[in-house]
Amino acid sequence: MIDELESLLDRLEEDPLNAFITLRSREEVLREAEELLRKGLIPRPITVKDNISTKGIRTTAGSKILKTYVPPFDATVVEKLKRNGYIIIGKTNMDEFGMGSTGENSAYGPTKNPLDPSKVPGGSSSGAGAAARAYSLPGLGSDTGGSVRAPAAWCSVFGLKPTYGSVSRYGLVPYADSLEQISPIGPTAKSVERLLEIIAGKDDKDATTVGKTEVSGCSEKGVEGMKAFVPENALDMVDKDVKAEFERALKKLDGVELEFSDLEELELAVPAYYVIAMAEASSNLARYDGIRYGVPPEELPPLTENFYEYVAEVRGKFFGWEVKRRIVTGSTVLSAGYSEELYLRALKARRKISEKLYNIVKDKVVLMPTMPTKPPSLAGERRPRELFAMDVLTVAANLAGLPAGSAPIAEGVGLQAVAARWRDCDVLRIMGVFERPVEAPWL
Repeated sequence: MIDELESLLDRLEEDPLNAFITLRSREEVLREAEELLRKGLIPRPITVKDNISTKGIRTTAGSKILKTYVPPFDATVVEKLKRNGYIIIGKTNMDEFGMGSTGENSAYGPTKNPLDPSKVPGGSSSGAGAAARAYSLPGLGSDTGGSVRAPAAWCSVFGLKPTYGSVSRYGLVPYADSLEQISPIGPTAKSVERLLEIIAGKDDKDATTVGKTEVSGCSEKGVEGMKAFVPENALDMVDKDVKAEFERALKKLDGVELEFSDLEELELAVPAYYVIAMAEASSNLARYDGIRYGVPPEELPPLTENFYEYVAEVRGKFFGWEVKRRIVTGSTVLSAGYSEELYLRALKARRKISEKLYNIVKDKVVLMPTMPTKPPSLAGERRPRELFAMDVLTVAANLAGLPAGSAPIAEGVGLQAVAARWRDCDVLRIMGVFERPVEAPWL
């Protein structure tokens, strides 16, 4: 096992995909592996998204404003991984503060898609998706509106956003608290299932956690007797080649009773999601001034008498454009003149979408493509509307707090399954149909 780990570390040193922001030293990783072997445990390498707190390991959230921040504590999920023999290999690249769908918004450069380095891998958990495909490494990402499912689809791996409240968010750098969930991603459905089994459960440090869903063996149960709802209008929102691959994949779900109909509320999902997400982001990011931690003192601008002007200058220098755009938009949404017209209407739309989905998933899973296109080319700057449209099929599950997973059905194409709260097992059953063999001793 040590030999395999050393071979993996050799490959990671070059990191041509820019999948990592911080890699741990070879000495630390091998020392931990040898300690686990002495205890009779199999050392399992894992990646952790750079917005999840890791004691003693730099955590930047993909931003320059946290470029030197080293947390003094582990997130709850990291503590659980360590107790179960997992070794953190490194912190994976991501869109700054999770704000992006392509993996191009990182302050440390874009991540490349291992299937085609000229393409985007999907975001915001871009590095986690790339590492899962290129190096067969399971990992933890976070999913606010599809941030694990997008790279799972475009890198052709497996990713699952658990039921909201089933996994502790303690130690997660917040973007939009009511939407985001720490989520597993991996080269196989089984690796995702194993991670979820470990990290799920109530946590006294996170009041939103409720309990643990039982998922052991779900990816191997099969789908006989299941019912599924396929939104026909969702298929009108995707490219022809994606639709063709999705329809081909449906034929592999032997024993699943399919129902086809429109889900009109789906059209409300993107505007409702972005109003709510940006409002919460503007509040969460107000804590970053660059003064107390994260930025070397020598890089800070000269102090001025006006505190607010000084902080504005710091944020202007160390926040990226997408982060600035969302903070300004969120602040506007919450302002006295717009909160009722925009924010409250978004909350009403969220309730409408959630109630519709709750009714559908009482006895069915919802099936649709994960992303509307195959991975686009690396382009640097994109128009906001173009970016937001990429999330059209993934954000509804976050608004409703439902479990949703993506399974690879073709190169760069994913099938998404959404189930009722606490029925993450149903999602894994669908994902298991598309399981693929991967040779890695730690899986």
